Parts: sequence; C-alpha cells; structure tokens
Amino acid sequence: MINKILLALWLAVLGAGAMAAGTDVTAMAFFYGAKPPWSELQAFDLVVVDPDHVPDPKAPALSRTRLAAYVALGEVQPSRAYAPAIPKAWLMGDNKDWGSRLIDQSRPEWPRFFTDQVVAPLWGKGYRTFFLDTLDSYHLFAKTPEQKAVQEAGMVSVVETLKRRYPEIKLIFNRGFEILPRVHPHVEMVVAESLFRGYDAGKKKYREVPEADREWLLGQLRHARDEYKLAVTVIDYVPVSQRELARSTAQRILNLGFTPWVATPDLGTLGVGTLEVMPRKVLVVHSVLPDEYALRGTEAARLGALPLNYLGYVPEYVDVAHLPESVLLGRYAGILVWLSDEPAMAERQRLMDWLTAQIQATVPVALVSPPDFLWHGPMARTLGLKLGPSRVSKAPLEISQQSPLMGFEVKPQPEPGDLTPLALLQGEPLLTIRQGQQEQVAAALTPWGGYVLGDFSVLTLPGDTGDRWVINPFAFFQKALRLPAMPVPDVTTESGRRMLMVHMDGDGFVSHSELPGNPMAGELVLERVVKKYPIPMTMSIIEAEISAQGLYADMSRAAEKIARNIFSQTHVAMASHSYSHPFVWSAVAQSDGNEGYNLRLPGYRFDLQREIEGSIRYMERQLAPPGKKVEVFLWTGNCVPGSDALAWTQKLGVFNMNGGDTVATRSQPTVTQVEGLGVPRETGFQVYAPNQNENVYTHEWRGPFYGYERVIETFEFTEKPRRLKPMDIYFHTYITTKAAGMKSLDKVFAYALAQDNTPVHVADYARQVLDFQSLVVARTPGGWRVRGAGHARTLRFPETMGWPDLAASRAVAGYNSLQGERYVHLSGDEAELVLTQIRESSPRLASANARIDHFEPMAGGYRWDLSGYVPLKFTLANSQGCQVRVSGRVVTPVRRHGDVSEFEIKDHVARPLETLCRG
Repeated sequence: MINKILLALWLAVLGAGAMAAGTDVTAMAFFYGAKPPWSELQAFDLVVVDPDHVPDPKAPALSRTRLAAYVALGEVQPSRAYAPAIPKAWLMGDNKDWGSRLIDQSRPEWPRFFTDQVVAPLWGKGYRTFFLDTLDSYHLFAKTPEQKAVQEAGMVSVVETLKRRYPEIKLIFNRGFEILPRVHPHVEMVVAESLFRGYDAGKKKYREVPEADREWLLGQLRHARDEYKLAVTVIDYVPVSQRELARSTAQRILNLGFTPWVATPDLGTLGVGTLEVMPRKVLVVHSVLPDEYALRGTEAARLGALPLNYLGYVPEYVDVAHLPESVLLGRYAGILVWLSDEPAMAERQRLMDWLTAQIQATVPVALVSPPDFLWHGPMARTLGLKLGPSRVSKAPLEISQQSPLMGFEVKPQPEPGDLTPLALLQGEPLLTIRQGQQEQVAAALTPWGGYVLGDFSVLTLPGDTGDRWVINPFAFFQKALRLPAMPVPDVTTESGRRMLMVHMDGDGFVSHSELPGNPMAGELVLERVVKKYPIPMTMSIIEAEISAQGLYADMSRAAEKIARNIFSQTHVAMASHSYSHPFVWSAVAQSDGNEGYNLRLPGYRFDLQREIEGSIRYMERQLAPPGKKVEVFLWTGNCVPGSDALAWTQKLGVFNMNGGDTVATRSQPTVTQVEGLGVPRETGFQVYAPNQNENVYTHEWRGPFYGYERVIETFEFTEKPRRLKPMDIYFHTYITTKAAGMKSLDKVFAYALAQDNTPVHVADYARQVLDFQSLVVARTPGGWRVRGAGHARTLRFPETMGWPDLAASRAVAGYNSLQGERYVHLSGDEAELVLTQIRESSPRLASANARIDHFEPMAGGYRWDLSGYVPLKFTLANSQGCQVRVSGRVVTPVRRHGDVSEFEIKDHVARPLETLCRG
C-alpha cells in the first residue's frame, strides 16, 4: 500500500506552491554542466542553468519547465564575458576556494552595470527568471557592521534597479537573508546550501553540517517561509556514488517542508529532489565500426535493443574508442557492453579503466559475451572474479548448476574442449560448467551488475535455423542493471488495445496482375484494399515508376490517375517511397548510376535531395488532393540510411519508417527475430517497421506467393507471452499481381480486424516512437510523474505494483490488465500516477479503439473525449449502475461479462463519453 504520509507530503508540496509568493514550482533542479539532459530535466517545474551553456533558453522547447539563469552578484568568474569590463577598483580580492573575484557592492555604478552587462543580455535571449548567487560573499572582506551595511545597501539597490527595469522579472536568492526584510516582495524564492550535508571547497571534502550551523540556517529558512511567505529550496551535497544517502537527505529536507535538491557541488549531475528522475537510457558499448551504417548489423543493436525497449529503456550507442568522461549515474540506468571484435591494446586499457571508474561510481554494468582480457589482472579483482589455471582434461563438460534465467529459448550447450576455470568471489551464479575438478561460472549476477559468457548469451544453431537466446534477456538485463519496477512507456498499445496500422511500399505499382483482365497492380490496391478496408493506411509510390519522366512513361497517365484516386480517400495518408528506389543506401551515393544500387534512370546521378524532397514535392504537386501533404518517407532497399538521408526527412518535417527485421514465426519462434524500435543517427532516429512485409515471407517474391499469411504467426508471437509489437499490415503493391498474394493479404486483414485493436496511421506510430526516446518518468513521494507523453499515451507496469488510484491521479483516464501487466491510458502529455493495493470499484475506461483527447472527473461520474478513425468500440468496467452517454445520448452495451460492458457506436468520435452514476 502506498505510504499515506508520503502521499500527504506530496499533496502538500503540490498545494504549497500556490501559497508561496505565487510560485508554480513543486519540483526544482540545478544543472550547471554543459549539454544539460533536457529529456530528464523536463520532469521539473524550474531548472537553474548556467547561461554560458544554455545561450538560448527557448531552444530546449520544454513546455512545462521554466529555466532560470545563474548569475553571481557578489563574485565574478574570470571566464564570464563581462568580467574584463569590471573596473579593477571594484574588485575586493579573491575567493580562492572557487577561483573567483569578490565585487564591491557599494559602488554607485554597480547596479546599472549589473543590469546592463549581466542581466540585460540574458533578458534579450529570453530568460525571465534569475538565480542570484554569492549574496553573502561580502562577508569575506566586510568585517565591521558599517562595512556590511554599505554592502547590503548596494545589493538592495541592485534588486530595486532590476525590478524597475524589468517589472515582471522573477528573482531567486541564494541566502541573502540580511537584505530580505527590504526586498522580499521582489523575491520568488530563497535557496540555501548545506543544511544537512555540505562540501568544503578548500579541502575538497564532503562533510556533515554541524548541528549549530544547521539550527541557525533552519531559523533563517523558516523565517523566510513563514514571515515572508517565500518558497524555500535547500541544496545539499553528497558524492555521486552515494545515491541512497542523497535520497535520505532529500527526504529529510522534504519532511521540513522545503524543496530539496541533493547533488554534487559542481551541480553538473542529475541529483535527487522532490522528484527523482528514473533514468531511461542505457549506454550500449560496442566495437569500433567502419562507418555509421554498420551499427545496424551489430549484435548490440540487432539483439540488445528489443529487450531494453520492452523494459522501457532507450539504448544509446557508443564505441570503445569514444567512451564518455562525464558522470553517468543519474542520467543512465546502466551500461551494456557487447563487443563484436577484440579492441586494440590502447582501447582495452581505456575500457578497463573506464569500467572500473563506472563500477566504483555504482553504475550497474552488464557484460554480454565479454572479451577474455577482462578476466585478467586488476580488472578481475574489480569484477570479483578469479581466473584459474587451465589444464588439459579428458573429462566431459557438464552443467553443474543452472538458474531458471538460463535455457530461455534453447538449452545451454557447452562447446567441447578445454575449460577455462573462472570463479565467482561474490554474487549469484546463473550457470556453472564443470570439467573434472575445474569449474567455470559462465553467467552470474554480481554486486556491480552481471555477465554472461560467449554462446551462453545467444547461440547460433546449425543450418539455416538462426539464433536463439540462451539466457532470458528480459530478466537478465533487468536484474544485472538493477532496473526498478516502475511505469514505462509502451508504444504497442493505444487506449488499452493493440495498435494496428497498414502501410504499402509502392514497388510494382505499374506491374500487371495475373488476375482476370490483367489490371495494373495499383488499380487492384485501390479496389481490393483501399476501398475494401476503410481503416487508416499509409500508401506510397516510387516516382520513377509512375511519373511521365520515369521508366514507364507510356503507363504514367493511367498510373497517376489511380494514385490520385488512392490518395483522395480520407483514410489514406500519403508517403513517398523515393524517386529512384535506392537498394543500398551506403553505396548508391558513391555510384555513377550503373552499379545497380537503384533503378537505372538514363542521365540520372543519385542525389539525396531529389530522392526525398523531390519525390515528396512531385506527389504533393501531381497526385495529392488540395491541401493534403506527404506525412512519411518510407525507406527503400536495405533500409539502412545514413545521417545525411535522415537529415532530409527532419528538414522537411516528415516522419520516416522501414527497416528492422521482425519476422518471428512458428519455424523461427525466437526473440532474436524481433528487433527494437529503431536506430539513432546523428541527425535523428530511424523508426523501424513493427514487422516485415511479404517479400521476406515469400523468399524475396520467389514463392510461395501465399507466404505473407505467415505474418499472422509474427503477430501472434509478438503478442504472447509479452506484447512486443503493434500489428502492421505491411506489403508491396506487387503482392496484388498474384492471386495467392491477394488471397494472403485478405487473410491477414481478416485476422487483424478480428482482434481488439486501435487502428492508427504510420505517422501516429512514428510520433509515439519518437516520444519514447525522450519521455521522462520520475518518482514522487506519492507515486510517479510523467512528462513528454505528447503522443505516447500508454504506460505499462507489472500487476504486482498494484492498481492506478484514479481519484488521486491526474490525467490518468483508465487502464486495462493484460498478461500480468497494467496498460494505463493517459489523457495528456503530463500525468501524475498514484498506485494503490486496493482495487477500485468506480467506473473506468478499460479500453477503446480511439485516442483519448481529454479526461476529467465530474459530479457523479467521469467524462472522456475520444477520437478515432473507425466506428467506436469501447469497454467500461464497473459501469453497471451508471448511465452511459455519448454526445448527450444514452447508449447501452452490446454485451456484458462480469463487471465489464462493451459498447459499439457508428460515430468515430465521442465528445464527450460520460458515465453518470447513482449515489
């Protein structure tokens, strides 16, 4: 059961903001480092940053997070742009601990200088909130009461000058207790450092604050809060590796009614405050690659991404030659090391030194198929392993110990040969191999994370039967990286139902079918797909196939007419499948057009702009009805574009999709045949198709031509026991040229439409995948805060965590329970989720085949706004005693089972759907 005291504290914090000087701040962070982690920082209402690192406060585009500029009033760092303009006569010595110069506040010219030279440039860039630091630095040189009074008067003059120049400015003080009686009406908040835990900059040492100092500071803070009604934030300092101490210190501060922030003294790490951001990135370390295209084929990306994505995490890839030097704890959930090649000698040492530092900083590490050099010397001691002498033995290899985590898809199969003894000094063995008297712990969970050796991670089976996971990757990654149970975004599901999309690559549009009359394939798509199945679908063409300047000019007029008819349908979204259909994106740019890397067009030399922008403009000019735009670019050929190609889609504002080989079937029932959401590039993110098309299921269209019906097996595999993917009816135009192909397509449609689904467009799915990369989940005293869920409106968590408390939560519109998981529907880009161990009995929306645009409780019931692409179906739980209305008219369920009522209406929209309940 949720801790009611913590929940009450959180609710008090949420309410206290309105009482304290009109502030809207319930959670605050400080981050002075370069490259602030905006995805994580968006969880906070207010973030203080160093403006030298954030020159444009509007660039992060954080709709719910206000940025405040750090400015030092009492001191100046020589690195600041305005430092040389300060007259030497105004400088009163040095603060040697921080390497800064002290400023005489009594100079008459100082208030105007500070306003003009320090604040005005930042105001011009968009900052409206300023954190005034070093307000007590004058104590270092002003010793008498008279000297102090002059300095304090100077600071008062600065504050008053700022308010006269900028009446709407918001000011946050770091201490400044001496001048608060005169300027508190101009102050939004007071901040103070070192209430429980501090840092001695001179000695470079963390320390516990003496009791007398704490009591004095507490008195000042309580006076500011109670007398002046100011919000109060306390910053304490704890080493980055002592996360539990940071949490307990933040809780002590919160218990006093103050907003906490506990971090390192450079304020360049993601600390703990009223919220604790749950990092969703995993740093994946792979071997050095020849180019960016090669990442797609690495085991780290091809096999590692899907389990991490399912667990709610975002892989961020880096090679062993470019390991980051910044602090990872707080920003990354952990590190996955999965190398395909032995690193060079220099890279080996750097990797070992780097891993040692990360382990000492308590960042969890998972090693998959690690190289042998990690088991030698000091690194072995760091890992808690002991390598024994290898002896020739004729004894058979046998498994002496095996955890349930092993044997996930295939049993462990020790390779014949001599065993390398490896002992685990501390941890939990997952697999132990014995040969005579020698033992090797081949997989284990350890205090620092976990490892699995060689073929005990993924085993390649003989023949053409593919790979299989030996270890359970979901359980291993969760345990080794110590991933907490928490709500995570899920992009398989919308409003409690599995998403369904349809998209077509335009290959073979002008091909003629073997069906009676030999119609053009595009015509069959129009008549037998588009008009037959009025659900959201994204259709594409290849410009060089159907345009008058393309390969088939004599068929262009007929082909363009058919394409126009397809794109005129309201349920069809437009996509480009390029101009010349590149087959190998990495090679086509270097070719002269004759190597077969794209369609051979006389006189055409490959040009990215022509391929992407040119094809899109052609479609919008020649094929689109008025006002309709191309929404998506569908990658062609091997679907491995580079950053340069992806940059064009970004520039044009269109989504991208295709790639990823998800083809698990009954003959290949393995998670190794299910890929992740996509792959990051320098210029954006490539979104993979949820599953593959008929070309794969028909052996590259060589037959059997009914083979696409096997995508149903893929749909089933990716639904149970875990929902890994939405359903995507993905095909080429040419599937309609074969009677068996057309029949298979109808069979797939029949299966998918018979499932509980929410139909969406490809662009809808792409938006959710992109949101998945940056959405933030933060733990609050009462539950969880989610931000950045603009389109990814589904959260998933294990049923063992409880049920959503709909009354205590905010923007949580309902939930569905499936296969041991709760799928929670959000109604906005921000939500507060509170869980309870008591199952609620009030009405709730269990599922709908539409998007939830709005949700609110009302007197005697609830109200939802639903918008979909097809006639609405929705399921309500606990609504038996309620009147259900859609747009003001009463509706009755078409069926009931238990406490669940199912409704179907002809409308695509319900604004609103209401439950009005008695009592």
